[in-house]
Amino acid sequence: MEINTITTVLITILSVGTLSTLMYLVFTVRNLKARVGTLALEMVDFHTYTDNQEVQNMRNQDKFSDDVDIRFDRVHRKIDKSRDDLYMNIERNENTLPEKIRKVIGHIEFARPLDSKINN
Repeated sequence: MEINTITTVLITILSVGTLSTLMYLVFTVRNLKARVGTLALEMVDFHTYTDNQEVQNMRNQDKFSDDVDIRFDRVHRKIDKSRDDLYMNIERNENTLPEKIRKVIGHIEFARPLDSKINN
């Protein structure tokens, strides 16, 4: 009878040990499953955040590029206007230059010397 009792006790100890090990494994698997689910949700949130940041950065870059283009266009128009005004002034001076030269030469031809010693 003693062998049966010892065998029963050993089987009971093994059963309890096996059962507790299985329960620990089930608890660990459930815990890991919960952690994996949380990590999956966090990964989705992270990807959404990075995608939104990328879209926002692209919008900001496009806006900056548009602002720079507008400013360059304004500067280009001002330069064109200034250049056109300069060319018009040069052309006007070219047209009036011969008359101005004639007037200066006329003044020089009929002018009296300023140095009175030369006249004496």
